[in-house]
Amino acid sequence: MFYNRVVVKLWFTIIGLVAAVLMVLSLTLMQFLDNFYEKQSTANLKHLAQNMADVLEVYHDQVGAVHIARELVDVYNTRMVVVSPKGEVAKTNFTTVNPKIPEISLNELLQNPEIKKSLTGNISVTRTFFTVKSYNSIRYPEEFLVVAVPLHIANSNNALILYQTMDDLKETTNKTTWLIFLAAVIGIILTTFFAFFLSSRITQPLRSMKKAADSYARGDFSVQISIRSNDEIGDLSGTFNHMANKLNELIRALSHEKEQLSSILRSMVDGVITVNKEGGIIVTNPQAESILRIWGYELRNGSDTGEIEDGDVTDRLPVSMKPILEQVIKNEQEVISDIKVQGRIYTVIMAPLYELQQVSGAVAVLRDMTEERTLDKLRKDFLANVSHELRTPLAMLQGYSEAIIDDIAETGEEKKELARIIYDESLRMTRLVNELLDLAKMEAGHIHLHLDENNLLHLAEKVIHKFHGVAREQGIQLNLDWREGTPELVYFDPDRMEQVLTNLIDNALRHTLEGGSITLRTYAANDKLHIEIADTGTGIPADDLPFVFERFYKADKARTRGRSGTGLGLSIVKNIVVAHGASISVHSKVNEGTTFCIEMPIG
Repeated sequence: MFYNRVVVKLWFTIIGLVAAVLMVLSLTLMQFLDNFYEKQSTANLKHLAQNMADVLEVYHDQVGAVHIARELVDVYNTRMVVVSPKGEVAKTNFTTVNPKIPEISLNELLQNPEIKKSLTGNISVTRTFFTVKSYNSIRYPEEFLVVAVPLHIANSNNALILYQTMDDLKETTNKTTWLIFLAAVIGIILTTFFAFFLSSRITQPLRSMKKAADSYARGDFSVQISIRSNDEIGDLSGTFNHMANKLNELIRALSHEKEQLSSILRSMVDGVITVNKEGGIIVTNPQAESILRIWGYELRNGSDTGEIEDGDVTDRLPVSMKPILEQVIKNEQEVISDIKVQGRIYTVIMAPLYELQQVSGAVAVLRDMTEERTLDKLRKDFLANVSHELRTPLAMLQGYSEAIIDDIAETGEEKKELARIIYDESLRMTRLVNELLDLAKMEAGHIHLHLDENNLLHLAEKVIHKFHGVAREQGIQLNLDWREGTPELVYFDPDRMEQVLTNLIDNALRHTLEGGSITLRTYAANDKLHIEIADTGTGIPADDLPFVFERFYKADKARTRGRSGTGLGLSIVKNIVVAHGASISVHSKVNEGTTFCIEMPIG
């Protein structure tokens, strides 16, 4: 807007200042001129009145006195009238007529209290307005200066009255007013020139600074203000340029730190989420987005490691994490809690964020602890199983050894029987230790396979024949289902593969009841060789299926001797199968049976 420009404001300010100064000066000068004129005119008129009174009192020649009075009156532009004590014009004709001075009515003159004092022998002076007539008989007020002095003629106390208009004062005032007006016009012209001169000296640099500031607001700090002067504006422009350089360096440093923070957040294994007090998601990293997607929660903003204004927040914290946020906001302390989602365990570590010593939100770290918790459970189970597997044979070894030492067994047959039991238990312990050693070597990658082209059909028949007698004794039907198209010659380690099939069929025999069946099935599909060991036994509960290949894990929690193994067989089987470049899986339903399936690449 035109009125909002600095030069216009400065112009109006200077004009107002000049007008105020000229107004005060004019009022002061007018007052001074008025006082000075009134003082001088009053003194002159009073002196004239006294001289004329002296003349009229001294001269007895009326004609000569009137002539002298008229000359004096004409010289001083006044009118004279002589009033008797009765308030009438004196009979002696001393009244003069001056056409330049309007005539005042005698009654109006005598109504003035100051003029009445002259009839009592006092000199009076007054300045006031009287009503006079113009040439066209129009009455109007006119200001007069009136002096009345006592006049003693013919032994009577008369009053000599002289009065004149204030035309000289008006003329002087008008000329002075005109001069002041002329000075005001000149001052306004000079002020306008000065204001527009300042516009080029002040407002132009200010406009340059405004353009530079607009560029800074848009993020462009390369704009420099090219003003080179030694005054305050030059210093200000230098400060602006210095500020732009500092801001540019600061923005670069902040951008660098932001990129580093973003890289750190993206490279973190854990998920990171920053939320405000209302639960709106402000910052996430890709890992957090992936975890939330697993939970079935899709972010509308997507993964963003930069700050989002509160007004742009559209994603909200999942419902399962809101109680943790409320606890953090309420207690202003870090909270660690576990959340179970879709069978997996996630640990949430949430800490408060502060702004101006007030909690403004929270930052949460999400970590999938399922594997750690599973390994911890397996570690505990491992210790429990090893303790169980070793405690029983050790106890039997100790007990039967004490029986022999204490001669509890009297006959040789009894001692031989106890020695047989001690021998069997030592074999059991040796087998357990060997299996642990083999498993440790396999897991460390030290397993050595002797791969060669071998006949898989002969191996399958050999294993079936080995367990045929045991199966018949338990009333279980053991079958070999060799389907058409199954290659007989396959690359594998015959000893290790026999160990795999032996362990799987042995497990099936232990968990299949009398009247059930076990089938070793082979077939080719999708360029892979499939080997299945299917039984109609008791099956494996769904909760135990993910852990059947772990060390010492037993789906049969009873651990009945003779029916439950060491819990290492399936773990050894999996390591051998994986070493062959194959995979093994299990499918089972309780009371319906279990099927272990090995998939090996053909060739």
